[in-house]
Amino acid sequence: MTDKKKENAFKELRKEIAIERLRQAPPTIRVSFGMSDGRFLDRDELINEIKDDTETGRRIVNVQLAYLKAFKKGLFTKE
Repeated sequence: MTDKKKENAFKELRKEIAIERLRQAPPTIRVSFGMSDGRFLDRDELINEIKDDTETGRRIVNVQLAYLKAFKKGLFTKE
């Protein structure tokens, strides 16, 4: 597998992880990702942003993965 194919496969895996995490949220959840128009996106709109590979979708993926990395490091557990 070439480096470009590996990079694309990794990108798709990151998107799939973020989408699956969002699917666990209630469909009525509404989130704002700092959009200048002040609108909030529901769960399905967030998933579509990821699938469409928009700037907002990429931000969502990065936030989801940052959360998972922090969770793995134990940043959310009491010691």
